[in-house]
Amino acid sequence: MEIYLVRHAVAEDREEYALKNHDDSLRPLTVKGRKRLQKVAIRLRDLIDGVDLIVTSPYVRARQTAETLSQIFFETKVVQASELVPHGPPQALIRWLKAHAKGLKSVMLVGHEPQLSVFASYLLTGKTDSVLEMKKSGVACFSLPDPEEMDEAQAELKWLVPPKIWTA
Repeated sequence: MEIYLVRHAVAEDREEYALKNHDDSLRPLTVKGRKRLQKVAIRLRDLIDGVDLIVTSPYVRARQTAETLSQIFFETKVVQASELVPHGPPQALIRWLKAHAKGLKSVMLVGHEPQLSVFASYLLTGKTDSVLEMKKSGVACFSLPDPEEMDEAQAELKWLVPPKIWTA
């Protein structure tokens, strides 16, 4: 199975948004973030064969990122998973994948930092100390065993691409 980790695109400034007494989970993408994401998504679509399912954090900025990816990937189905919130434990996300990704060849997970880096580290090493950093609109590709057999330290990192590479 291939797993693509995608960090949400550039969203409104956290501090400015908080000054308006808005919940951080409702913070949307900026226009600039959307434009950059579209470029990234088109390049990504040209690179990979397709995606069977897009799974997103319930936070607005991640959902907006997932919806854009879905449009570029020919209306790929998008589902929400609370396991993709910023501080969700990697074990919970693995349990979710085991329960919902059976029979799929590729899954795109759209989320946040530090959760994506922690999840990547857990897949690679079995530890939750981050070994890589995901930039906004950055993408990493991992190869894993079938979801039913998925566990810690079983992934192979195939590539990690920051957004500047896609939009240059």
